[in-house]
Amino acid sequence: MSSEQIERLKQKLQQAKETDNHYKVFGAGSHKYEMNGPISISKIIAFEQYYSVQLPECYKSFVLQIGNGGKSFLNSGSGPYFGIYPFGQNLDDLIYKNVENHLKKECALYPNITWTEWDKMTDPFYEEDITDEDYNRLNGTLYGGILPLGSQGCSFIHALVLNGPHKGRVVNLDRGELSPPKFSEDHTFLDWYERWLNEIISGKLITTSPSWFGYPKH
Repeated sequence: MSSEQIERLKQKLQQAKETDNHYKVFGAGSHKYEMNGPISISKIIAFEQYYSVQLPECYKSFVLQIGNGGKSFLNSGSGPYFGIYPFGQNLDDLIYKNVENHLKKECALYPNITWTEWDKMTDPFYEEDITDEDYNRLNGTLYGGILPLGSQGCSFIHALVLNGPHKGRVVNLDRGELSPPKFSEDHTFLDWYERWLNEIISGKLITTSPSWFGYPKH
């Protein structure tokens, strides 16, 4: 992350809006490449203290210097699919109960999880005699250390790894646990966001399937 990258993103966001002026990219008709103003550092500090986490610098720089939320689905701002959630909102997209107990955990997910590995991780969810308490515990363990970023429609979302060796990376998830997670090839949130803008400016995302940047083709 650098101040040069932040400035590039600001310029490319405007370029993307000008390139896709008819909003042909999936979701663009909702967010319209617009974002509300950035948040204050005090909100970052309060969030980190309450949830006992250290947010990735790449994400903090985005909401502090580029923008936060907008007018798309659930007040999301410009971003892949239906955009990027407002800071600190929709935290229960993945963890259904006691988010504050699980957001600080080390992320249990990793790139290239096989179907066999994923089945082993999720089979306990489908046991006939599972209690609500056990389900919530499993849910918090599976998705601990992950911040929901935005909706791709249906049960698919993009999210941000907060803790562990893959901190700062974006991962595409199926909230129904029917398919393994798909990690983005990019190693930071800002690189992921910039690649999305590059694909729009080049015209590639305007002419290809809307599934390209989301869960099916991470």
